[in-house]
Amino acid sequence: MDLPVEQLKQQLTEFHLDTAGLVRLVTSSPFDENAAKSWITNHQVLAIQACILYVIVVFGTKFFMRNRQPFDLFVPLNCWNCFLAVFSIVGTIKLTPEFVSTVMNKGIQTSYCKIDGFLEGNNGYWVYLFIASKLIELVDTVFLVLRKRPLMFLHWYHHILTLIYAFFSYPISPGFNRWGIYLNFFVHAFMYSYYFLRSMKIRVPGVVARFITSIQILQFIISCAVLAHLGVLIYIQGVACDFDNRVFILATFMDTTYLALFINFFLKSYVLGGGKQKYKKQKSQ
Repeated sequence: MDLPVEQLKQQLTEFHLDTAGLVRLVTSSPFDENAAKSWITNHQVLAIQACILYVIVVFGTKFFMRNRQPFDLFVPLNCWNCFLAVFSIVGTIKLTPEFVSTVMNKGIQTSYCKIDGFLEGNNGYWVYLFIASKLIELVDTVFLVLRKRPLMFLHWYHHILTLIYAFFSYPISPGFNRWGIYLNFFVHAFMYSYYFLRSMKIRVPGVVARFITSIQILQFIISCAVLAHLGVLIYIQGVACDFDNRVFILATFMDTTYLALFINFFLKSYVLGGGKQKYKKQKSQ
């Protein structure tokens, strides 16, 4: 029993030292792209460990809460949703000039074929914050189960797979990550702003929830179309792109399953008979 304990102590010590490295990355200027990639590479195992712990904590808490009254969590939930809403809005604003400039000046195909300067400077800094934020976004689900809100497969599956993809794709940085990261920032700006308004108990028209689910679906339609065209470019036409086969396969699996799950959620929530009554509470986080 001594070996696992010693290994655990070593991992905790290394994580503490790497946390100091994270602080340096976040606070230093100019942004060091290579150091950021190194930090994420060194924490890929941590991402897996975080996902395992996430499942244990979420379903353990759900079991613990089964015969207990839900927590209100009004203040911490509002602070949490406000933080993520502001973070997503600012991230979208920061990445928009590079994204638009690349699409307009170099073409749509190049925007998902070549990474170019996407990871450099201030733009790269916000990309790195986006990747790291996938760890802290796991806290979303803790709020959910403590408040005894319905826990959908889509919710926790999405958090786990996105974190794994973020940490394993960032060091390689294929060109198509420009679209995935920008679209996710953009959609989250609306989504967390909506969550914040709801957690503040501000009445929001039902059409807003449908709009957010619709742009989530549109996000994955665009992502799947980008990946499909990229597959043609790489495997059929032999175009040279910033590309990694393993990351491409994972991205394709991730986005197609997300698309199917979000369409299923939309249909059950807003289209199919009786679905809205069954699922409407799941939009009230």
